[in-house]
Amino acid sequence: MFKRFLSTFGKSSSVKTQSSPADLAQLQDAVVHSIVGDITDLHDGEWGAREWVHIAVNHEVLIEEGRRSSTQTAVLARIPGGELEDLSFRLGAGSKAKLLELRDAMSNDERTWTIVDLTIERNGHYAFSFSYEPPPRLNGNLLHSPLSGILDRYKTQNP
Repeated sequence: MFKRFLSTFGKSSSVKTQSSPADLAQLQDAVVHSIVGDITDLHDGEWGAREWVHIAVNHEVLIEEGRRSSTQTAVLARIPGGELEDLSFRLGAGSKAKLLELRDAMSNDERTWTIVDLTIERNGHYAFSFSYEPPPRLNGNLLHSPLSGILDRYKTQNP
């Protein structure tokens, strides 16, 4: 059901993986399925009869400093016949573990990603973007909020 699109940003050198592309694809599928399972655990309110259309996750991680992580999530959803809403959900421990498993499988001696941005569409398409730069929130910029305004951006791109 889920169709993958993998991209990287940050430094321009190529990524060498310890795992085969098929293994990485399976890990990505597992991450996506796990995150889709987390969306009903909202920070505020109850999920109710909502139907989701778009999910976005920004996850920062630093293993070198005692496995610290920071996550921002958004799910765009609506009650049938209602307005589209931007809701925040809790990323479960299982999803975080799957993200670390993917990170470990992709790491090599030269570099390991520190930030992953993931978008998932209701039609099954998803996209991972990886950064190898210092993670802003974990480095003290607590106001870094890449998912702010996601509802407006989504509405502009999907009229």
